[in-house]
Amino acid sequence: MELSELTTSWPTHSYFRSNLDPYDPKMMNGYDSNCYDSSIITMTTPENSSISSVNFSMVCDDSSYGHEDIHNPPLVNMEGIDDVCKWLYDDRNGHGTDEASVCVVEDDAMENDSQTGIKNLLMAYADAKGMEHEELAKVIAKCLSEKANPIGSPLERVTFNLFQQEEHEEEAYLKQESVRNFNQAFRAFYDIFPYGKFAHLMAGSAIIEAVPTHVVSIVIIDFDLCEGSQWPPVIEAMARMKKSLTIISIKLDQDQNSRFEETKKHLCNFARSLGLNLKVQEMDMAQIFNKMVGREFVAFNCMVGLPHMRSSRNKTQVMSFLRMAKRVLAKNEGIITFGDGEGYENTRNSSDFSSFFNKFLARYKALYESMEWGFPSYLSEARITMETLFLAPFVSSNSWFQKWEEQREDMAFDMNLHTGYGLKGQRMSQESRNEARELVKAGETPYKIRIKGDDENEMVLEWRGTSLVRVSSWK
Repeated sequence: MELSELTTSWPTHSYFRSNLDPYDPKMMNGYDSNCYDSSIITMTTPENSSISSVNFSMVCDDSSYGHEDIHNPPLVNMEGIDDVCKWLYDDRNGHGTDEASVCVVEDDAMENDSQTGIKNLLMAYADAKGMEHEELAKVIAKCLSEKANPIGSPLERVTFNLFQQEEHEEEAYLKQESVRNFNQAFRAFYDIFPYGKFAHLMAGSAIIEAVPTHVVSIVIIDFDLCEGSQWPPVIEAMARMKKSLTIISIKLDQDQNSRFEETKKHLCNFARSLGLNLKVQEMDMAQIFNKMVGREFVAFNCMVGLPHMRSSRNKTQVMSFLRMAKRVLAKNEGIITFGDGEGYENTRNSSDFSSFFNKFLARYKALYESMEWGFPSYLSEARITMETLFLAPFVSSNSWFQKWEEQREDMAFDMNLHTGYGLKGQRMSQESRNEARELVKAGETPYKIRIKGDDENEMVLEWRGTSLVRVSSWK
């Protein structure tokens, strides 16, 4: 398959088989897709780099990527693993295989001490920053940057991104190569990990279930269309229901023009293959109210801070979108779906920066841990590439402090966000709950699904008790 074919194929979900569902490529209301030939997706690094080549073909290799649960490692060639371990011990420690067990005990003890030291320093940094002891915070940050490791434990990797002051040659090269492989990495990331699929599945199901039988025309107003990966299952459902569908993307900045046109083409081609004449448009928020009043069933969809989106949106923009949605729904039948990947719920009751920082830290540490669990160890280079693209942009000590200051200034927004601006919550159906649990293999993996909200209109994806993504629906 040529690279051009791979980068323009549609849909953009379920590209690779993940360990959450290794044998069944079905997802999101029965939509099927095949595993793409990714043998061409290879990243190389400089000869003196400690990070070896990243080959995404291994991700799609069914012969080596078997089922793994929370107790067992991936099913791989153990003879090869033994060779690698022997090389590591000989090269790094100067010991032969007879001393390997002693080295493991010593390394574990050193690692535990190191993790404890980093945790204590992180807490000290948050306290100093919160009390405006800037010089002390800088000293602690410098110490943390020296202890951090871009290929270490989850905590070390989070710390590395939090306090990365300078971009070393190796890290710069890794970022450059990661961006070059973005399309392939995006598709692998979206399919292997449940963060985006969970949010999209729950919001899409809520929209489909909310459409009244008598309605023939549906308009979806999407706050951030991105690559459009949320909408193929909804398009397919609307085609089966013989409904007319329009998707309107909110124009948030100038940089999205070229991406919008490409996404529009993919979505329209996909809809055409199902016999649906889809309209995809782009508008400013100011244009929406006059166009929508009293016409169709309107679904407002807002996804914020999901890892595959690679960036956060300004809270003021989110607030304006939700206020506009409430005004339109006062005149129209419709629904609001909100996917929160930034932890608004977890941080809105923080009394000080230290508490706020700790909650953000716990969330991103959980994300790094879940990614590490979701990848066999022999694919660590590919995982690091995805972390660089999809997690690192959200992890910055400066941006976290800025978020804290924004939250202090606008606590009313956070409260309204989770009370629906006076709207009534739409209960998540039992079918949606079952789909979510099946998606993450609840009970078999460290992921859990929880239902929250007075109207049972919120569904939360958790990793070992830490909230990763929250989806709510309102009408």
